[in-house]
Amino acid sequence: MQVIHNQVHDIFALSKNRFYVKLWVQRGFAKNVTLIFSDRYDLDVQKVKMDFYMNVGNFEVYTAQVQNKTPRFAYKFLIELLDGSFKVFNQFGLLDTEENLYFDAFQFPYANEADMFEKPSFTEGLVVYEIFPDRFKRGKKEVHSKKLFDWDYCSWDVPGSEVFLGGDFAGIKEKIEYFKALGINAIYLTPIFKSLSSHRYNVDDYFDVDPLLGTKEEFKELVDSLHENGIRIILDMVFNHTGVGFFAFQDVIKNGENSKYYSWYNIKSLPVDIQKGNYETFATNVKSMPRINTSNKEVQDFFLEVLKYWLLEFDVDGFRFDVANELDKNFIRRIRNELKSIKKDILLIGEVMHRSENFLMGDMFDGVMNYFSWEVFARYLMGKYNAEDASRILADYRLKFNPVLFSCQLNLIGSHDTERVLTRLGNRKLAMLAQVYNLTYQGIPMIYYGDEIGMEGGHDPDCRRGMIWEEEKQDKEIFKFYRRLIDFKKTSSALNSDYVKEFSIGDILCLERKSETETVYILFNPRKALQKIRLWSEFIVNREIEFFTTQQKIKNYSYYIELELNPESFEIVVVK
Repeated sequence: MQVIHNQVHDIFALSKNRFYVKLWVQRGFAKNVTLIFSDRYDLDVQKVKMDFYMNVGNFEVYTAQVQNKTPRFAYKFLIELLDGSFKVFNQFGLLDTEENLYFDAFQFPYANEADMFEKPSFTEGLVVYEIFPDRFKRGKKEVHSKKLFDWDYCSWDVPGSEVFLGGDFAGIKEKIEYFKALGINAIYLTPIFKSLSSHRYNVDDYFDVDPLLGTKEEFKELVDSLHENGIRIILDMVFNHTGVGFFAFQDVIKNGENSKYYSWYNIKSLPVDIQKGNYETFATNVKSMPRINTSNKEVQDFFLEVLKYWLLEFDVDGFRFDVANELDKNFIRRIRNELKSIKKDILLIGEVMHRSENFLMGDMFDGVMNYFSWEVFARYLMGKYNAEDASRILADYRLKFNPVLFSCQLNLIGSHDTERVLTRLGNRKLAMLAQVYNLTYQGIPMIYYGDEIGMEGGHDPDCRRGMIWEEEKQDKEIFKFYRRLIDFKKTSSALNSDYVKEFSIGDILCLERKSETETVYILFNPRKALQKIRLWSEFIVNREIEFFTTQQKIKNYSYYIELELNPESFEIVVVK
């Protein structure tokens, strides 16, 4: 029998004396699991039967939330096997007997304040809308300094970074009523800082906005107007690299090794030549984006001043960090410590486009853009995974994290860096299933501008087309669908809990969300055949049940309900 308890991923301090504990036991062996715990010095033990949570692959996962007498937590596990015998599992492994209670126990020595992750209070019911400012809406009517392309331009015979459509702060402000009609309550703006490109990820001045967008005064007016309408704002910060016009890089070009900023960059040879790109850059030889050394304390100090400026002067609500996986981790910890001391509720999101275990220990980001979970679900939609495999991979990944922290993941089904969801899936019905996933999975849903009206687009730059504002070209059915899902997300206690369980019934992928007053089951059938299933649950007996797609309500008296899921369809079962 294999038993796993990882002290990085399977125990978390929820408060000073309260702990959340998981144990993984190979399936088919255990009858019961008991958590035995005490203060690590006072061996007056307490015992709690652990709850069976879910199956994940070949393992049964057991969990317990327990109140200890002190913040010092010593614990072990007693496993009752199916044959009636017992095994002890402690820090030395699986044993028949225990030799020394004090030395054999797992230890959480002390629940310090830094060990307790606290999510920003406003994340419950939060729905984020991503805007690529140049492509969202032109507000100003005057002639601009840069040539503006036609709003519906999408031939891309000119590099996307050189295509300016002229979206600005005034245009975003004009659409506040649109945001309210959709139901979103936060917007995330890709970079707004002074730059030579339309994407603005090569920043030349971190303390000024790009003049094509407007002025800092206009940005402040935008933030104030959003806040007055209950909408928060998250800014995109680019600290992995700068633009070539950034003052420090210009000084290195001018003064070479004599520049006091020389150590800010990794210069491969002198003199610095932008045409040759003889310096380390973002990605591979992206000459317009010289990579900056975030392990350098002076660089860290500069960027911390940038963050504090936008936080204190403009009262923004969060920051998203570009290429966050390449930033110095001690720098990220400094960011968290210093910003949270100024504004406890600031939301910190990292761009990590792969598994993120080492960035989500509670000491760096609140969450990341959850590309990994979306990729698993997308592969299920496209038939690359069956429901069993998809549910196992999703659960195995999620269970690496503190469940409170996982509720801060920024869930997405597309962004300015990817194909749009409708283009990727090539199917409107499947895209709607993706939207259901986005608004119901544990975490903060993020909607990429235009997805809510059925926009299409391939990889960058094609995913960055101008927003379609002509109503006759918008998919109104998708808009209404999004609006209904958003309203459900904002009002459902189950969808805003820290609880989720992924499982499968045949090739139907299922999510269970649960709060004290509500249980919600979300079921997906992306296949081209009708599927009939029985949903078994102890939570549905003698309960009122509502079906999201039909809004039909029934009183259920059984431990199961029978469902028919049409091809490429879903159902949400709401149990109260």
